Amino acid sequence: MKEQTEMNIDKLKNQRRLNVQEQIAVKKDSILKEAKHWRDNGVPIPLEKIFKENKIEIAKAIVLKYEQDFPGISTDEGIVLTQNGKFYEFDVDLNKDRTELIELYSFVDVSNRFEVSEHKKGIGKTYGFLALEVLNELSEK
Repeated sequence: MKEQTEMNIDKLKNQRRLNVQEQIAVKKDSILKEAKHWRDNGVPIPLEKIFKENKIEIAKAIVLKYEQDFPGISTDEGIVLTQNGKFYEFDVDLNKDRTELIELYSFVDVSNRFEVSEHKKGIGKTYGFLALEVLNELSEK
């Protein structure tokens, strides 16, 4: 069943026109894959420490976006969704092997940027709502 769902999502990603439900499925799959990747592989220790200092249990949170060594930005930046449903954006420089924090530029609550709605006209479930769904699903496991 899981393989069939993954196959359907991959098929949908290659289609030009998707209905609202299909768009939601593709978006949710993307959020889930990113969250699972960082849950399975872990984030660098310096980031774990930053999360812990901000009372975020990374094992109960999910990473929604994480850019590493992207040209023109800090070494590491991204967005994490906490177990309390808060969205935080981080921007840090880590050393080359990501074992030491060089500088913390920002760690801010950006929850106000994310609309959380199950029934938004024209798009259905918002990104914020889907992220919370993924967080809840992964927390149940």
